[in-house]
Amino acid sequence: MPSTDSTTTALPTSTLPTSTDHDRAGGPADQGSLHGSAGCDLSAGGSAGRRAAGGGSGAAAVDVAEEFERRLQTRLGGIGAAARLVAAGQAQMLRGLAGFAALQAPREVDPPGVFSHYAPEEVAATLRVSGASARNQLYFAETVVRRLPRAVDALAAGIIDLPRLRSLEHATSPLDDDVAAQVEAWILDRGPRKHRAAFSAACRRAVIRLDPDGAKDRADEQRRDRSVRIEADEDATSTLIAVLPAEDAAACYQRIDHLADIIARNRDDDDERTRDQIRADVLVDLLTGRAEHAAPIGCEIQVVVPITTLLGLGHEPGELAGYGPLPAAIAKEIAMRPGSTWRRLLTDPQGTLIEVAERRLPSPAQVRHIRARNRQCTHPTCTRKATRTDTDHTVPYAAGGPTHTTNLGPCCRRHHRMRHQPGRLWKVRQPRPGTFEWTGPAGTTTTTYPHNYLTGEEHLSACD
Repeated sequence: MPSTDSTTTALPTSTLPTSTDHDRAGGPADQGSLHGSAGCDLSAGGSAGRRAAGGGSGAAAVDVAEEFERRLQTRLGGIGAAARLVAAGQAQMLRGLAGFAALQAPREVDPPGVFSHYAPEEVAATLRVSGASARNQLYFAETVVRRLPRAVDALAAGIIDLPRLRSLEHATSPLDDDVAAQVEAWILDRGPRKHRAAFSAACRRAVIRLDPDGAKDRADEQRRDRSVRIEADEDATSTLIAVLPAEDAAACYQRIDHLADIIARNRDDDDERTRDQIRADVLVDLLTGRAEHAAPIGCEIQVVVPITTLLGLGHEPGELAGYGPLPAAIAKEIAMRPGSTWRRLLTDPQGTLIEVAERRLPSPAQVRHIRARNRQCTHPTCTRKATRTDTDHTVPYAAGGPTHTTNLGPCCRRHHRMRHQPGRLWKVRQPRPGTFEWTGPAGTTTTTYPHNYLTGEEHLSACD
């Protein structure tokens, strides 16, 4: 298990624009719409508009593009500043609630000693929420301020947001204070991740890594509680809920999705069902046995298990594709089941995929490679797993881009179409295999990295 360093590191303070900064960045005079000339100096009366009207030269077009980029950057900067202000206010609220929860009424004021029991009603009245909501907020605030003080500092600095703090608190809730502090340090030392789903998965992975025995016991208990139940909804519908082991749920969904894909590709023109509707119909058909696709078919789920875990030499967590980390014992048990097919994944010392070995079942080797290298759509904000994406040429094939893994990446249909729109407002580079640089209309570049099979995340050094 990698060592953890819980040494406190200084958190950067957020920098928020002053009124002078706001005026320089556009401020109240720059409140027009981004998709028209209202409030913009891009009309014939504005300087950029006059240049464009004076002959339509290439230089004028560049001026207009630069003005649009500046306005985008101003808006995005304002959104980021507002997000930091919100986070700082939420941290102040949490500290205030924790301070309130610690109040003890003097015996002279409260002889029966009942103030603490009924104190949440005072918060409820102040926040205009229910008593139950106030109690929940007080409990959460007291917990994170006491057990996760560095995370609250990170919230105050705008490094993480409140949903990320909730994910961290939820992941550490079964742990004692010392292990929770180790998880907190592990997570914060490695940054906020590219989106909340990645941050939440990192929290779960850190808990499994730092408390492997406890993670196995909790997983066993949850799996014993597997169940199926139904909840009545409105308008003649109900919700069917199945709580299953993660690998069984993944296999069930994969079969439903596979059959839905076949139906969608071969349906009649008058079949206007959405993919979700088809999946729902397939589920009913499979459970009731009322259609030909109820016959058994094969399906595959991918569980990545470190070789040290398979050999019993370590407790590194496994990884179920599309779900996230699994305790080492469960990942090893899945790998040892009859019928499991093993395939070697060779990585470099930093944990980046180099090679995927062949397996007996036929599949396109290049697609298999890039989907194992980049586990999700390569767009920075997308969480769609790679097995449900298109295979995209970074340099388009029509522009001479080769069909090599160094020029291929998984890209969901939405972002695949977005980057190939006429005008190419969104540009993509792959400077190194599996590393993708996305540059948007505002000129901001965001980078995504290949999956690291040693850390379980992307772009984390194996020595961390």
